[in-house]
Amino acid sequence: MSLGAFTPDDWESALVSALLGADRSPAPADFETVAGALPCGEPGTALLARVAVAGIHHLAGSGLPPEAFTPVPPRLVEGRPCPPEAAARLGLLLAGGTAARGRLKEWCELAAAAGMRAPPWLLPALAPYRREWGETIDAIAGEELDWLDRACAAGAAPTAPDGAEASPAERRAAFVAFRLRDPEGARLELESGFRAEKAEMRQNLVSALEIGLSEADAPFLETCLDDRASGVRSAAQALLPRLAGSLFASRMAARARTILVIESRRKLLGGTKHTLVVTLPEESPTLARDGIEAHAYERHRGGAKASLLRAIVAAAPLHAFAEHPPGLWIELALRSEWPQPIVDGFLSSARRERNLDWARVMVTVLAEGVAGRLSGIQPSEALREIWTRAVRSLPDAEWEATVARMLDKGEIDTILALLRQAPSALSEAFTAVLLDWVASVTRTSSSDCRGLASAHLLARLAERARPGEDHAASAAAILARLPDEAEENLRRQIEDFAEILALRATIRREFA
Repeated sequence: MSLGAFTPDDWESALVSALLGADRSPAPADFETVAGALPCGEPGTALLARVAVAGIHHLAGSGLPPEAFTPVPPRLVEGRPCPPEAAARLGLLLAGGTAARGRLKEWCELAAAAGMRAPPWLLPALAPYRREWGETIDAIAGEELDWLDRACAAGAAPTAPDGAEASPAERRAAFVAFRLRDPEGARLELESGFRAEKAEMRQNLVSALEIGLSEADAPFLETCLDDRASGVRSAAQALLPRLAGSLFASRMAARARTILVIESRRKLLGGTKHTLVVTLPEESPTLARDGIEAHAYERHRGGAKASLLRAIVAAAPLHAFAEHPPGLWIELALRSEWPQPIVDGFLSSARRERNLDWARVMVTVLAEGVAGRLSGIQPSEALREIWTRAVRSLPDAEWEATVARMLDKGEIDTILALLRQAPSALSEAFTAVLLDWVASVTRTSSSDCRGLASAHLLARLAERARPGEDHAASAAAILARLPDEAEENLRRQIEDFAEILALRATIRREFA
């Protein structure tokens, strides 16, 4: 088969091979004689070569000058090719649309961790995901995608005149790269020409200061609070609370100490009685400048002051409350007239500062309140909800240990509330405990089964569980042993649970 002998039938044959699968429809026996010796060992590569020959045959009569056919540099390849089974799985996932996005990302992450590259015939389908999962896609296909871009652009007319201004996305990307190299220099460069930028660009560049954010950025961000564009002000208001030494933090600390005061007095029989005095804040232009405003729906429902209370506590640095221990603040807040906004504000501040001392104390005190062991505090759904969020602020291992204890003795509503806050990746040990709990629920009361089914949690937990072969087998066993009288809703969810774990385990086995 020579280049000049390529016919439309050969093109149709290549299309059929692409549809059926390159490994199921091999190239013609004489194909390897084209241009001397084209690769035929790997079915996918051989198929790409056949398509390339068809393209050259098509262009041969197009009238383009010879220089238009200047070859691009050779394709550089790093990493090992993935196994054929894994390559076939990637093709299925790419064809699966939005329903397969989670598995597709997982496949790419596994390939990157294993130092493997994506199959070349799937690169065009994989390219659109580079914007979302840039680092991962670059690890498995970055150089080949760059080569493909250069090859496709070769000989093409320029899309913009030389010297044309870069797009906002390109400028932001360049600023982020500068910020990663030199945070101080990038900010100084931004300050020098900031006022001449358009509002949208100013907002994009201020939000990019999140990269390498430090106390040195505080004075510039402070000036952004007076910017004429609301987007710029919002971007600065989002970053300033993270700088505990800023003027913003000083203002918020002063406000927090004004609205929350612990009064102490000696008891007649010894000891000290503490009371939290709450002074609700009023709306003002100075508060609004710092981003502390009530929403319209909160004003309509009469909750504007409570919203301001929560926002001030949430934005204040925790050192504003250093006069008393965290446990006292939280317990007194629970006994106050405004427990939810105050405790919720404390939790937001502890999360922002990643203060584990505050987080652990909050978990302990709130657990006592949820269990009804704090005098004068009634357990409630709202209290349980904020406790579960406090537990989630702990490191993953501590979250798992806390939830594992509850799986042994807790009521199902509390357990389900905790599981809604599950980390993105569960450990192997916790996955085993979770599977044992699911199995026990399916064998207990119908009310617990209804609670598990109505929570619609199982598919989400299967996405986060450790997908070992043993765990997939355990999930399949739960499904097989499900009582005949089990509700159809629960059965469908356990089917999905078992199917997701099985697929995730299979993907790992295909890489092995």
